[in-house]
Amino acid sequence: MNLLCLVLSFWGFAAISAGMERHAKDIFAAAGSLRARRLRLLAGYILLALALPAAIAAHGLSIGIAVWFGILALASSALALVLAYCPRILRWALR
Repeated sequence: MNLLCLVLSFWGFAAISAGMERHAKDIFAAAGSLRARRLRLLAGYILLALALPAAIAAHGLSIGIAVWFGILALASSALALVLAYCPRILRWALR
């Protein structure tokens, strides 16, 4: 369940960053339409929200929320490295 939570969090943050004009240009070489970026933002927030029940199911309510925050920090750090060094890797997954 921790791996599921980590994957959902990473792809949630990836979708949110692809919904931002600056990162969308890095990933796709063009920002795309406003509607597409808003859909990516919405999908990212939904994926982050879906990661929480996975953490709660694995650890219980109080510990699950703490684990979720830790996994969010780990996923956002990993995504920051990907966006800094090789953002085009995310292109195939976010299309």
